Amino acid sequence: MCLGVVVLAGPVLGYVGERRNVSVQRDELARIELENRELQARLDQFDDPAQTERIARDEYGLVSPGEESYAVLPRPTAGVDLPRAWPFEVLAGSIAAASASP
Repeated sequence: MCLGVVVLAGPVLGYVGERRNVSVQRDELARIELENRELQARLDQFDDPAQTERIARDEYGLVSPGEESYAVLPRPTAGVDLPRAWPFEVLAGSIAAASASP
């Protein structure tokens, strides 16, 4: 009887381990299939020319032929506040002279 238990223990443990492995692989497959569906939905958005044009305009600043593009720059800051230590004290004079010149 002990010999039978020893002989059957290896295959039974192997079977249980493989079932656990199959379960992990099924979970991974479900996750990958969900990710594929999400990516396919995102890819389907690019079939719409209006969506492609919106992305080209908003994210890349592209315009249609004959249109002009303008960029509004932010207001200039009050200035640069440099520490009072070397080498910044040398730079402060140069920056002040450059900002005073037209």
